[in-house]
Amino acid sequence: MSEDNRVRTVACDPGTLFFQTAEQDGQDIKLQCIRNAFVQINATDDIEDVLKQNNWQYVKDDTNYYVIGEDSLKVAKLFPGSVELRRPMQNGVLNKDEPQKMLIMSELMKRTIGEAKNNKSVACVCVSSPSVDESADSSFHKARLSGMLKRLGWNVKVIEEGLAVILSERPTIIDSEGKEAPYSGIAMSFGAGRVNCVLAYKGLQIVGMSSAFSGDHIDKKVADQLGVPVSQVMSKKEKELNFEKLNEDDDILYALNVYYETMIEYIFKHFAKKFSEVKSEFDAPLDVVVAGGTSMPAGFCKKIEEIVKGLKLPFKIKEVKKSADARNSVVKGCLTQALITQKKILKASEDELSSILGE
Repeated sequence: MSEDNRVRTVACDPGTLFFQTAEQDGQDIKLQCIRNAFVQINATDDIEDVLKQNNWQYVKDDTNYYVIGEDSLKVAKLFPGSVELRRPMQNGVLNKDEPQKMLIMSELMKRTIGEAKNNKSVACVCVSSPSVDESADSSFHKARLSGMLKRLGWNVKVIEEGLAVILSERPTIIDSEGKEAPYSGIAMSFGAGRVNCVLAYKGLQIVGMSSAFSGDHIDKKVADQLGVPVSQVMSKKEKELNFEKLNEDDDILYALNVYYETMIEYIFKHFAKKFSEVKSEFDAPLDVVVAGGTSMPAGFCKKIEEIVKGLKLPFKIKEVKKSADARNSVVKGCLTQALITQKKILKASEDELSSILGE
């Protein structure tokens, strides 16, 4: 088979802050990460020349040019107050208030994974689990993402974000017969737009939920409380927040600690309720694996352990641990699912495809 017609296996994590992809390349995994943001620039006679001279990534429609990815931040800093940094995603789903979301997301897909050249190629994309609060439903978001990938020629498999972390990190319990049960435990992905939580047993998802009480929500709450820009809060969080050595004299860091604690308690209480609703029974203690950018501050796992000690949960926790690659755990898990799906497709008939892809 020629290089242009090879079977490809790719994964896509369209996050609120970053658009991430992964592709199996022999024994290696090729990772890409693009900031999921853009700025609009009005068309002038020489604007395209300027964009090309600066080597900025952009896309255009009939009337405007849109600088995308990391370059959008450069432009926004050059023209503060006159150029607005916009996002095609909000709270873990497509931004309902952004008219250019489809144009930007389609361009990001084309620039990262591109077209499938073979009808056996598979793309796995993740979406949020059902929400427990007022955050938007993922049904429209799921259909749109799937449709964009299909137009690029991919066989599309969609999984929930928390399950991707399970597949990536492979938590294991000892079952009632004393045998190891891999891909069993709780995964929590703390992203910018949402927290996604899944309980799985041997890779089978049992409970799934999401909440918009995550990174962006915390940043906004702290900014509103202290009357400071959100960008200042984000910078403090990313560069200085350390739960093991918290600087309580710094109002922003102190407020971040307060809202992080509130978030953790909120998430575990709602997850416990979902766990109880399905009447699932686990005698063995469960590992909790955390991933995502909001989980990056030092001491985050210990912070979780401290808070859950004071909660009555319908399951026992063995250990709370950070994923080996917290920022890329989700997209790597999606790639694992894509590889599993592709093996099935290569052996399947046309009539079996819909069942394999979950359509």
